Amino acid sequence: MAARIPRTTEVSAIARSGDLVLLIALGVSSVLALAVGSYYGDALLAISVSVPLLLVGAAAFATARGSVATRVVLTVCNVALVALHIQLARGTVEFHFGVFVLLGLLLVYQDWRVLVLAAALFVVHHFLFDRLQALSFGFYCTATPDLWKMVLHAGYVAGQTGIEIYLAVCLRRGAVEAAELSKVVRAIDRDGQLCLDVSEVDVSAPTARMLKAAVQKMQTGMREVSAAAASIETAASEIALGNLYLSQRTEEQASSLQTTTVSMERLTGSVTDTARTAGEVAQLSSAASAAAFAGGEAVGRVVATMHEISQASARISDISGVVDSIAFQTNILALNAAVEAARAGEQGRGFAVVATEVRSLAQRSASAAREIKGLIGDSTGRVGSGVEIVNEAGGRIDNVVHQARLVSELIDTISQSSGEQTTGITQVSAAVMQLEAVTQQNAALVEQSAAATESLRGQAARLNAVVSTFQL
Repeated sequence: MAARIPRTTEVSAIARSGDLVLLIALGVSSVLALAVGSYYGDALLAISVSVPLLLVGAAAFATARGSVATRVVLTVCNVALVALHIQLARGTVEFHFGVFVLLGLLLVYQDWRVLVLAAALFVVHHFLFDRLQALSFGFYCTATPDLWKMVLHAGYVAGQTGIEIYLAVCLRRGAVEAAELSKVVRAIDRDGQLCLDVSEVDVSAPTARMLKAAVQKMQTGMREVSAAAASIETAASEIALGNLYLSQRTEEQASSLQTTTVSMERLTGSVTDTARTAGEVAQLSSAASAAAFAGGEAVGRVVATMHEISQASARISDISGVVDSIAFQTNILALNAAVEAARAGEQGRGFAVVATEVRSLAQRSASAAREIKGLIGDSTGRVGSGVEIVNEAGGRIDNVVHQARLVSELIDTISQSSGEQTTGITQVSAAVMQLEAVTQQNAALVEQSAAATESLRGQAARLNAVVSTFQL
């Protein structure tokens, strides 16, 4: 009918305190029995019954306080003393109130079994003593024996006992619940820590089972929290280490980007200067090409002039040939004149002198013509050689003009490429500067992440400290 209570300190304390109350009640009843016995002139009966009952109850209390046996002994002794009061008072109805007082007092045990025992003893006492009184054996239950009155008394005893049984069961459940809750609480509060491992705590009350289940769920949750906190702390430490490494690498990258930016600026300036120089070189190359082309035209004109000189030398050589021929003919004519002058004798002497002079002059003219012809031939040869050299020089100058044009085109290409490189390097420089700005922002974000990670690690450490107060 009632819940079975484990042997806990709280339940034992209830039994022990109940034994104390019943022992005190036994003492009071004994004194009251002596008073009633003295009043009704039957002190010997009062002493002979109450003193042994008091001694038996005290012995049970002293040897086995809190046990079921002591509970039964004290209940029986108190019932016997109430029966003694009724007997000493010759069945006076007022002393029957002791029955109900004792039944109410037995609720201190919160045990329906002692209530049933006491009620059964009172019912047996009433019917037994009533019948013995009716048979004139000197026993008293009421002033006059009356079986139906006993039935009525038994009905009241049964009714009160039923109500008190219900109250005892409720009180016992409350005691069981309180005892098991107290046991769970003691199991939780252990050695200055909150121990959530209550799996070995045996409970049966619904509230205690709910508390145990809640504590076990809390234990599971706290284990997960502890594992999560440890994982968070480990992850935070790893993140902090990674952030430190990333911060160092970011600083190195920022420094490298700054150096790269300076180098790019220098390279941009150098490429700009190169482009400018290439433009100037292109202009000079164009001027040199124009000059080479003009030189080629001048060489062409020289070659043409040399050809004209060669032709004029040829004509002079022809003229010299004509002069030599004329001188030869003149010499023949002078020779003929001299022959004729010799034939004429004295008359032809003057003519012979003239002929001799003419012949001498013709010879000198022929000699001069041959010398001029030789010089002209030599000059013509040299002019021919000069023409060949000038032709070769003209060819080389043409080659130079061609190469100069190629160089000019190449320099133009270089100048254009330098301009494109300048544009590209400017764009690269802008990109590097943007990358440097992004790197600086990343460095700031890394610092913020490091601060957040440190805060997270601190929170995880505090969470671990809180979890450490629980014994899982």
